[in-house]
Amino acid sequence: MKKSERQVEVLIESLIECANIEKVIEALPRGYISVKKISGHTYYYRQWREGDKIISTYVPESYLKVIRQKIEIRKQNEELLKILKKDAKKAERDVLKAGEVSQEQIDQAKEKINSLSEEDLENREAIVNSLKAELLA
Repeated sequence: MKKSERQVEVLIESLIECANIEKVIEALPRGYISVKKISGHTYYYRQWREGDKIISTYVPESYLKVIRQKIEIRKQNEELLKILKKDAKKAERDVLKAGEVSQEQIDQAKEKINSLSEEDLENREAIVNSLKAELLA
């Protein structure tokens, strides 16, 4: 396998991983848990920002632990996504530097990957081979 083929493969793998993580993040609740004491009772709210507004929803105490865990998982995935995006950007620069693929082709590959469903993304090897063949054709 030529170096440029391997670089394209690394780029595609990075883009697929970013798409996977983005789909996981979309499915998890965002925001944080706010604790309010009202008339001696403790109430929990999940709060998040939409534009300039802070949206708040009541969280029953029985669901509190699960919601906190999901919010924490989302935050961890967001941090991971930042790292993966940096790696993908580096892989993209390497591929462009090699001159085998144009920016347009990379953008088209990104669109294809982002339009795939979670089930499609599970068949990673087929996607990588298909996109690699398209990009290097």
